Parts: sequence; C-alpha cells; structure tokens
Amino acid sequence: MTGELVKVDRVGSVGEAVALERLGVSHIGVSIDPDPRFDDGRTVTVDEAAAIGAALRRATLVTALDLGREPDRARHTGATLVQPITAATPAADARAALADAGLAIVRAGIEIAHDDDPAWVFGGLDDAALFQVDVLPEYRDSWRFLRDESPRFPDEFQIADLNDLTRERPLLVALDFTPANTPEIRAALPAARGIAFTLAEHARRGGVRFHAYAEVVRVIAAR
Repeated sequence: MTGELVKVDRVGSVGEAVALERLGVSHIGVSIDPDPRFDDGRTVTVDEAAAIGAALRRATLVTALDLGREPDRARHTGATLVQPITAATPAADARAALADAGLAIVRAGIEIAHDDDPAWVFGGLDDAALFQVDVLPEYRDSWRFLRDESPRFPDEFQIADLNDLTRERPLLVALDFTPANTPEIRAALPAARGIAFTLAEHARRGGVRFHAYAEVVRVIAAR
C-alpha cells in the first residue's frame, strides 16, 4: 500500500483522537448519530465532534451521521468528509445538501461475504471520496479464511477479487487486523488506499466486525 491511509471510526473522545493521530492515523471518524449495529457509548454530540476535530493537527475528521436528519449538521463539526451511518444510498436531496455545504462522502458499511459476486459489491453506489469495505465479517479469522480456504472454492470471493476492487475505486479495507497479520495483508493488497477499523465494545448482532480501542492501538503501533 503506497501512501497508506489509516482510518479509525467511532472515536469517542479528544484523548483517543490525539493518541491515534500520534500513531499515524490519517482519518479520525466520529459518529454523531447512533450506529444501529452497536450497543455502546461511542456516539458523540456535534459539539464533542467539533472539539475532536479542533484537536487534530494532521488527521482528517470524518463525521458519520443519519443523512435523513439535517445532513448539513456535519458542517458544524468542522469535518470535510461525511459518512452515512448505514450503507443505504443517501437520498438525492441529502447529497445535494452535502455538496452545497462542501462536504464529500465516504461510503462505508459495505460488507463482502465469502460467496459474494465481486461484480455486485459496488452495485448501486455512486462516486465517493473513499469507499470502505468490510471483508468476510462473518468470520473471526477472515484473513486466514480468505488466504487459505477460499482458494479451494474458485467461485467464492478471492484475494484477487479484492485486489481488482482496490484498482476500481479508492478503497479502504477492513479485516480482522492483528499485529501479526497486518504486514502480510498490506503486502497482499498493494493498490488499496489503506486500512480501516471500527471501534466498539458491543454489537447488537452477530457477524459484525469491530475492534476494542486497545486492540487498534496495538495493531497500528506494530504495523
């Protein structure tokens, strides 16, 4: 990954944001609306998001929100990038409001299952500043499965398919990153724009990938 970006979503405080920036994180994501996938306290207010953004010196603030509710709220956080809180395509009026406010979109929440057809991963998604895919979140050891098990089933999603997607769009990849496997993953995906993490303590359903804050710090510090 040349010029690698590192994005961490659902950052919950100035302290976390500053510490992550010092470790080289390029994009700090905050959620000003609840993410329906998670049950924890990582939603922040607009004012708290603005304070996090103001504390950053180099990293870019990305504000995640429900675009059905006053999408230009993100402008009050000081962000230049907006992320829909779900993977649903924003309505035309919401996209227009964001464009009028000078805000670009990050399309996250795109999950790739082991049996997905890569031709349909971006189906229905329009252009965005960045795309973020969560690869095989149904497996705790998703990288090992993709590397070792998927080649046994040629019709299933492969590393080569993921590499093709990284050449098609500006793509951030989320996997089961650990200090041990992250160097191998980065080397295997040379065209990816970078890697992404979602912070959480509890998920409301199975098959949702997230990392605890301490885990993310260990991975990023060791990469």
